[in-house]
Amino acid sequence: MNNYSVNSLFSIEGKTAIITGGSGLLGQEISRFLEENGAIPVNFDINAAHPVDICDPDNVGSEAKEVIDNFGSIDVLIHAAAMNPKIDGDGKNPQFAPYEQFSLDLWDQEIRVNLTGAYICTRQIAPLMMKQKSGIIIFIASDLGIIAPQNHIYPDGEFKDIAYVTSKSGMLGLMRCWASYLSPHNIRVNALVPGGIDNGLPRDFVKKNASLNMMNRMANKHEYNGAIAFLASDASSYMTGSSLIIDGGRTAW
Repeated sequence: MNNYSVNSLFSIEGKTAIITGGSGLLGQEISRFLEENGAIPVNFDINAAHPVDICDPDNVGSEAKEVIDNFGSIDVLIHAAAMNPKIDGDGKNPQFAPYEQFSLDLWDQEIRVNLTGAYICTRQIAPLMMKQKSGIIIFIASDLGIIAPQNHIYPDGEFKDIAYVTSKSGMLGLMRCWASYLSPHNIRVNALVPGGIDNGLPRDFVKKNASLNMMNRMANKHEYNGAIAFLASDASSYMTGSSLIIDGGRTAW
């Protein structure tokens, strides 16, 4: 039995990690945490200083090869990109529309970014990991990927984005497929299933959302860093095809 110290077991030092959606709320926090702990974060985001379109296979493929050329390997791929609207309560955001009125164009756009983009990035990057015979892939899903949204917590006439919820459910199936497919190549694939993050949301909504979990509060963005360290390190060396749920106990009720 190997005698690892806690620091070495959870070490991510020197690992090159691609983060899709690295310009978003959680993506920025993950990138900051990785860099502070010695990893090399690479942002794949259309809004990055060096834009990458995760829905364009050629763009993803060429950028991934550039990462290999620059850093020698791609050790971790984290799927954090998502179209996830922020509650404002003005009733004008089409992403909160009643489901029978939800735009098909918007549906296609969200599924493409949230789910198809994750497939495209894995499809383009997995062969590079297979060649190096190692890698870790982390899908950022959502507690709403395994439970239904409780629409009564949203402002009157607004409903949790149905395309977002559907895409996050799909990510869990996508994760399990890739885990099974890539396991012979020493590549582990898992999902982080987070609860909602309080990002300056309306106080009434935060109070209602918080009441749905056992801890009676929403998460702070830094509270998922420990899970990222676990999933991206040797601490999770016998884990693949699984979901790590961190939601304040919401899905346990």
